[in-house]
Amino acid sequence: MSTVQKVNFEPYSNLLQTQTRDKVLADGTLVNPLNSVALVDGEWMTTDSSDKAIRATTIGSVGNAATLMSFPLFAERGRTDIQARAERGVPLIMFGEWEADTRIFDASVTIASGAPITTMWQPLKVATITIGSRNYSGLVGHGGAADTAPIAGYVSRLPAANGGKLRMHGGKGRL
Repeated sequence: MSTVQKVNFEPYSNLLQTQTRDKVLADGTLVNPLNSVALVDGEWMTTDSSDKAIRATTIGSVGNAATLMSFPLFAERGRTDIQARAERGVPLIMFGEWEADTRIFDASVTIASGAPITTMWQPLKVATITIGSRNYSGLVGHGGAADTAPIAGYVSRLPAANGGKLRMHGGKGRL
């Protein structure tokens, strides 16, 4: 079972090979740490038709799967440098190959044609999950060929062997 903490997304690989992009948020209030649905690092984002960052899933409905390519948020909740910007923007890891540990996942849930997270190199997808009493846009198991949701990455270390965190491989290998 995952738990949300101060740091929820930790790169395991060298990030020099990756590229982050700052994307202005469609809803700038999401970086306010006092907002009951504030963004946390490791949540998954996509962009709207105006190229503004939005959650990859609508968190009001658990089980809602992402339909567009999405990217992990790489900024801890409450970071003052993000809150201080006139245009509230967040860094998303968008290009390159990378590996990271995350707490924003649900290994046991099955969504649509998905499967529980149980094996190494299993594909992952993004969906609305519940951790504690709150919903997040996080990772769940992908169902393979029968699952039409985009693949967000692959399991490279199971939570049971990684201190409760899911290690995933993302980037070029998922396309």
